[in-house]
Amino acid sequence: MRKTQLQTALLAIALLLIWWQASLWYQAQLITDERARVAGQLDPHGNSLAMAISQRLELLEGLDAFVQAEIGSQKSALDYKFEIFSSHIYSSTNGIRNLAIAPNGVFRYVYPAKDHEGMIGRSLFQDLSPGFRADVQKAIDTHRLVITNPHEMRRGGLGMVARKAIYENETFWGIISMTLYIPTILESAGFDHTSSGVNMALRDSSGQVFFGESKVFQSEPVIFKVELPESYWELAGAPAGGWINSVQVPLRIAQMAGLIIILLLISLFYLAASRQDFLNLMVIEKTTDLNKELTERKRAEKALQERELYLRAIFEAAKNVSFIIADARNQEPLILEFSPGAEKTFGYKREEVLGKPVSLLLLPEDHDKLIEAARRMKEETTLSGFITLVRSSQEKFPAMFSVYPLLDESGEIYAALGVCIDITEQKKMEEELVLSRDAAEASARAKAEFTANVSHEIRTPLNAVIGMTDLLLESDLDPVKRDYVETIRSSGQSLLCIINEILDFSKIDARKMEIANLPLDLQDVLESALDQVAAWASEKRLELAYVMASDVPRKMVGDAKRLGQILVNLLSNAVKFTESGEVTISVSIEKKENKETALHFMVSDTGIGISEDRMSRLFLPFSQVDTSLTRKYEGTGLGLAISSRLVELMGGRIWAESKTGVGSQFHFIISARLANDANLPEKNTAVTGINREAEAYSILSGKKALIVAGKKASSEMLANHLRSFAIASAKAGSVLEAIRLLDRERYDVIITDADIPEWPILAERLNRPDLQSLPVIEVAFLGEKARTMEAKIKAFLTKPVREVQLGSALLRIFGDKEKSLKPERENALRPTGYLNYRILLAEDNPVNQKVALAMLKHLGYKADVAVNGKEVLNSLEQKSYDVILMDIQMPEMDGLDATKFIRSSLPAAKQPRIIAMTAYSLQGDREQCLAAGMDEYISKPVKMEELKDALERLVKSD
Repeated sequence: MRKTQLQTALLAIALLLIWWQASLWYQAQLITDERARVAGQLDPHGNSLAMAISQRLELLEGLDAFVQAEIGSQKSALDYKFEIFSSHIYSSTNGIRNLAIAPNGVFRYVYPAKDHEGMIGRSLFQDLSPGFRADVQKAIDTHRLVITNPHEMRRGGLGMVARKAIYENETFWGIISMTLYIPTILESAGFDHTSSGVNMALRDSSGQVFFGESKVFQSEPVIFKVELPESYWELAGAPAGGWINSVQVPLRIAQMAGLIIILLLISLFYLAASRQDFLNLMVIEKTTDLNKELTERKRAEKALQERELYLRAIFEAAKNVSFIIADARNQEPLILEFSPGAEKTFGYKREEVLGKPVSLLLLPEDHDKLIEAARRMKEETTLSGFITLVRSSQEKFPAMFSVYPLLDESGEIYAALGVCIDITEQKKMEEELVLSRDAAEASARAKAEFTANVSHEIRTPLNAVIGMTDLLLESDLDPVKRDYVETIRSSGQSLLCIINEILDFSKIDARKMEIANLPLDLQDVLESALDQVAAWASEKRLELAYVMASDVPRKMVGDAKRLGQILVNLLSNAVKFTESGEVTISVSIEKKENKETALHFMVSDTGIGISEDRMSRLFLPFSQVDTSLTRKYEGTGLGLAISSRLVELMGGRIWAESKTGVGSQFHFIISARLANDANLPEKNTAVTGINREAEAYSILSGKKALIVAGKKASSEMLANHLRSFAIASAKAGSVLEAIRLLDRERYDVIITDADIPEWPILAERLNRPDLQSLPVIEVAFLGEKARTMEAKIKAFLTKPVREVQLGSALLRIFGDKEKSLKPERENALRPTGYLNYRILLAEDNPVNQKVALAMLKHLGYKADVAVNGKEVLNSLEQKSYDVILMDIQMPEMDGLDATKFIRSSLPAAKQPRIIAMTAYSLQGDREQCLAAGMDEYISKPVKMEELKDALERLVKSD
């Protein structure tokens, strides 16, 4: 049957291919006939058109003969004769707009004159378009009649102009012309857009279609060429529906007839072949049934034998797995099969246990479980779990088991297959793993305790070093001594940074670092990070700047402290390896989905760069790019490793790009969530400052500033600051460019970089009378002074310029100085609390006592001293205190226990405020202090600013 179908299908395909080729051939023949029909319709139209144009051009030849005959006549006589001659032509022939004679190329005789008075006096060489002047020149050069291409005439309608030059004794005398109105000529030639189902179109020799549609020329039309003097037209014709559609009716009839014939032939062939196949199929089916029955019987017998062999092979091969088959029909299940693996596991020979009860292998207390297992097997397909079994030596061992029911033909359980594995070794490994885990946890606790103790012991003397140097720097010192003290303080701070890096890495390594999700101001984070490296950058005269893309939101939710730490580490690294140029932070949006925003940070520098073979070491802990003994740059090698781990904790990624001798770019992408205005913390940031001083800043709106800075990033940062105050700005990268802008436009203020080259030229320009009142804001490195133009410089700012600092300077220039946002330095440490605050210092270390008491004295406070927790309690029994500065690690009674006792024993009216002041700074130390009942937390070494802020917060809360 399938063979017949295949043969029929092949025959059908062959006939359809023949039918398809015949259809294509017949279609081509029909189209050829159709083209002949269209050509037959085009010929009379084309000939009629050529004759109509030729007849009118012969009239121009007649005008040529008339002018040659009357060329010597008087003007008045020529006017009269021209009018008679022209009126005869004009009245006897349609399609002529005008006849004209132009002696020396200037129109003097035009008919009809009343409709074409504007032509009189016009020159063919001056008043015509370049294209028409070329036709005139061609008529003069060739001495032949020249026709223009069809064009829109000034009086409206489509026309063309025929011209011929007149010569008198081989000397140019003038031009005669005839203007033809093409629609009238086409109408006289019997033209219509569509004639007998044929679309027609005309185009001139330049390819411009002026009659019919241009698509006619795109449909492979029949072309009739209308010959004209010195030119030609093309008349195109094509069926209105296209060539294919014009032959569809006869083509479809022929195709349908062919299909009917093919179907009849295929049907006859199929009927004849199917009958023969049916008879063959009946014989084959009977023979196949007999063979199939024999084959199935042999296959079943073979499968049964193979199954037995497979089971036996499994039994024999599984040396560590015990297979036991037990009779399930007896109340006491008997062993029917015992595998070699079972012999090895239990220590019995197969012959010893066959026919014995299964309880032989179980503990006495588990015998009753056999009945429960038999009952459950009727409800569940498989039983599995863990059990303790007994060897022949009465040794107990743990095992994992599974029991599978074996069914007979009626579906009844006749036996059960038990599979068990000795897991003694696995149990031993589990016990070893538990011991290893306990040892690792103990090691981690010891490591954490060691780190905490090291931190405490190092921070205690550092507290004295940094605290005392802070106090010394507040006193009057000569320059040499001040330099010594600053060197000591800087070294102490460097050591503190190293300790903090090691502690941070220890926290991260112990997975105890947590990322906070609190509202933050991104711009405040960037500016704070730049401030921390500003002094170092100023020493090296490096420009610091940040640029936030316009679509980056300032208010976000994230960990401002850790984000700042990442930025400071990357900035410090950039400043360290950069000797000249600039270090910039760029922030842009990588991806935005709903309220989640992926921010792309890039810290770039113009430093020494990193070779490609060293890039793989960048983010490894305790790793230096240069590890030689002669290396120039110091460091622990932890900054980048910590930054990398922090970025990972924030769910982001970090990478670097660098080119030796050009600089480096460190990138990281983290996700942040948008924050509502209500969630933003109240800080003295640019955002909250601007909100509070909105009325003051309104006076800056509409001002215009000129920024003169050599570095693009710094200039862009200042422009962004100005934009937030609604101040327009222009940027000049050099003094010469700034002078050009000053000459061209008026500005309200100029902001100039003190490092800009050719400053005297700009200073000279600013001293001119027209710019005497222009205020100048100078921006310079930390520690520099303003230039000599003190009268012009209205404000002096240090790099990098914060937005709030620039706003404050502008307010001092354009508004009330009292509305300036910048705090005065001399008021920074002025105490705002109560000078009669009763303070108790709990500190056992004499040096730390001296530091704390000196700081309190400098801030205007007095304090009593207790050396341990018990003395604190004794002091509270004798006197009430407003504030206790509580150390944590003290002899006899520590600060935590003392705090808990105070909170639980004293009445509410006598409860003091307690500030933790400790060298413990690991994760959980702050939380532990607050949980004990303390109100504030300050880590050692104590900074005077932090102590002042903590006391002021308590004053405000009271």
